[in-house]
Amino acid sequence: MTAPAWRLLALLMLLPSLSHAAQRGIGFYSDQDLLLPIVNEDRDYTMGVAFEFFHEGDGIYPLDKAARWLGEYMGVHGVDDTIHRSYMIGSVNYTPNDLTATAPVTDDRPYASVLFLTNKRVHASGSKAVGVEAQFGILGTYVAREVQRTLHAWWRDFKNSEEPVDPRGWGNQISAGGEPTVRFRIAKSRRIAQDPGLWDLSQTWSLALGYQTNASFGFSARAGQIASPFWTIPFDPINRGNFLPSLGGEEWYLWTAYRARVVGYDALLQGQFRDSVLTYDADEIERLVHEGGAGLTVAWRFVQLTAAANVKTAELNVGQADRTHWWGGTYLTVRF
Repeated sequence: MTAPAWRLLALLMLLPSLSHAAQRGIGFYSDQDLLLPIVNEDRDYTMGVAFEFFHEGDGIYPLDKAARWLGEYMGVHGVDDTIHRSYMIGSVNYTPNDLTATAPVTDDRPYASVLFLTNKRVHASGSKAVGVEAQFGILGTYVAREVQRTLHAWWRDFKNSEEPVDPRGWGNQISAGGEPTVRFRIAKSRRIAQDPGLWDLSQTWSLALGYQTNASFGFSARAGQIASPFWTIPFDPINRGNFLPSLGGEEWYLWTAYRARVVGYDALLQGQFRDSVLTYDADEIERLVHEGGAGLTVAWRFVQLTAAANVKTAELNVGQADRTHWWGGTYLTVRF
């Protein structure tokens, strides 16, 4: 990670101390396709990583005004007086199947990456929650290339093998060299049914506008010994998952989630304003994408750990890019 990125991360780590929140914490999330080697190869959504700082109550957040404005503009107001906030810095990274090619792989998805900073606000009651998110990022940096090369080198040393190879085509990524971007999202979730403390079932819809413009509708369920709100289920936290980490007590539960997403525009496939070496036209984009996940979440005292398996259907209808993708996730949160 570059020096400016480390300074930004250090600043974000200090900001929670400026808050008078009743509960707060930090999360570390990692998505990696190598975690599910039986059903996946090193391709598509190959890696995601994020740090999140969250709390209940007031605080100082760099994107809070933007999120508040969007919520008011969309007519969203607090369900009650309980407000949860967070900010997250992270990166998501995509590659084609052939990492050895230096030329663009014209029948596969392009290389793409986003380095981002996100602010979330959640207004919640016992049975429903409304969330607003503002995200600012940079497309096309080479942070992803360096991280992926480093991880692949570590893995080769660990296995004493020549694979996985270093990716050679990052120069062909969307907006190569860097381009600012933005995304706003609004989501609403409600609990449909429950047996308090044992299981619950909820439904969520969301609308995103920006470098990824889409609408989604889905369901989630969990069962076990539950102490946290239904809207904190740790499904796909780096991307477009549920709202914020748990602020509950000790618990464990099995969970599963499903989401259908209607795609309007995706800069990670179609490009943004800068010219990119490889992009796809609107008629080559899959307009309906199905996403799902399942996992085990365990919280003890102030620590919560989740292990998850995730799946997504094809985002393109061309060539070898027309395929389902699997990846694993490990998500750790610490409350203080």
